[in-house]
Amino acid sequence: MKKMKISLIALLIFFSAGILSAQEYKITTQNTKDGRLILKDFSDSLPIEGYNGTDIIITSTSGDLTPPAKAKGLKPVFPAGTDNTGIGLDVQKIGNLITITCLLPFTRGSEYKMKVPENLAIEITSGCERNNNVAIKNMKNEIDIKTCQNIDLKDVTGPLVLSTISGDINITYSSVNSVKSSSVNSISGDIDITLPSKTATNLELRTVSGAFYSDFDFSESQKNLKKVGGNEMNYSLNGGGFEFNIGSVSGNIYLRKGN
Repeated sequence: MKKMKISLIALLIFFSAGILSAQEYKITTQNTKDGRLILKDFSDSLPIEGYNGTDIIITSTSGDLTPPAKAKGLKPVFPAGTDNTGIGLDVQKIGNLITITCLLPFTRGSEYKMKVPENLAIEITSGCERNNNVAIKNMKNEIDIKTCQNIDLKDVTGPLVLSTISGDINITYSSVNSVKSSSVNSISGDIDITLPSKTATNLELRTVSGAFYSDFDFSESQKNLKKVGGNEMNYSLNGGGFEFNIGSVSGNIYLRKGN
């Protein structure tokens, strides 16, 4: 019984320490429909959730960033900016443009979560030295991502410009509310997209060594088949609409019917 009590106390201390180490930083935005959020150089998983609000809420569990005692009287210097948040981020606001740069080295884990106004446009870039897996849900505006890792989007509605070198791309649309073109490209990963069944779009599908799989009904009259060093197919769904280009060099493309 005594050992059990000690174990329970240890667990409580462990979980309390985890809760206490989480820090929150807020950025107030105006006119989110015309606003744009740029995120640079994040490492590890980066989950982002859209919500009906006006603040960007960043939660960090990256640990203690207090300088060592030997640095007393000195300020940390980062090549990409200045930590003006206390959680290892540089935040710059110019009008409706907000740029957030992660200052932590890629060798150090950076654990951040974000809640973002759902009408903001989002742009994310990270180098291949960073293991930056991006997961975004419930966003209504444009999403532009360039990374070397996985991209996972759920319940998005706006235009997309996505590219990854070695990751998979998974997208689930709740609805499509765009006349702008979308582009989704992966070099060595699979692309898996779920579209509402009534989506009106002109599809351009291309791959070099992968294959296409779909449960949409592509009639011969809708198809324009090309072969240029691989497979390229153009389809018109539900009478055609916005341009949707989907390409993978060595991965497969899966196009699924949603509700």
